[in-house]
Amino acid sequence: MPNTVIIACEMIEDEVRLALEVLAPENRPPVVWVESKLHDRPELLKEALQRLIDLLDEGLSTGSTVSLPTVRPGQGAATERSEEVQVDPVDEVLLALGFCGKGLQGLKAQHLTLVFPRVDDCVSLLLNHGCAREDIPRDSRSYYLTRGWFAHNSSVTEAFEDWTERYGPERAARLRKTMFTGYERVGLIDTKAYDLSECIDQSRAYAKDLDLDHIVVSGSVQLLERLFKGERDSEIVVVPPTEAIDFSHLFATE
Repeated sequence: MPNTVIIACEMIEDEVRLALEVLAPENRPPVVWVESKLHDRPELLKEALQRLIDLLDEGLSTGSTVSLPTVRPGQGAATERSEEVQVDPVDEVLLALGFCGKGLQGLKAQHLTLVFPRVDDCVSLLLNHGCAREDIPRDSRSYYLTRGWFAHNSSVTEAFEDWTERYGPERAARLRKTMFTGYERVGLIDTKAYDLSECIDQSRAYAKDLDLDHIVVSGSVQLLERLFKGERDSEIVVVPPTEAIDFSHLFATE
């Protein structure tokens, strides 16, 4: 296998750590965590990812170790959780992310190969049990959560808290229900990466607050495992050096 580094969203920390267990400890690549709130602004997520790729490109071209900015997964301001991780020259960057609102659109490396799962976002990533992107069992009427949604910063939760403070509980409740018009249920994804008892009460309370039903749905980290093991098939996109990631990469090619 080529030398690799993983760039992952901290929101799926549980699932990334579980998927890495398919590799022997000495074979696990370094992980660079990106702040979960960057997903609110895909253009900022793209900028952050491109900066990391540019640094890794430089490391490969010069044969030197590079220092990459990362966050310590958790809650609180990213500036208070910022760290640095040292990464030796690598040939491949494994993006443990979905396309995420065009957050990957246009990313390009000069010397590195970029590899990522063929999914729209992290929800589809975790609902995939071994099928094609087009067959992922995702219900448009369900709002999906994982433990990571509660363990890391969430812009939706922060908005709810802000609305309550600014408008009072009754108006805030109306705003929340308006925001979730069209949804019928909250679906907690059991990815087997955490104990459901750690967050199911929070998930049920969230559904109750929105006047939605609550369900638990089966999830999987198999696609992340395949990505980390170096397997390459129709659901793992490989983008060679100098080629930019494009929306067309979400569509399977025969």
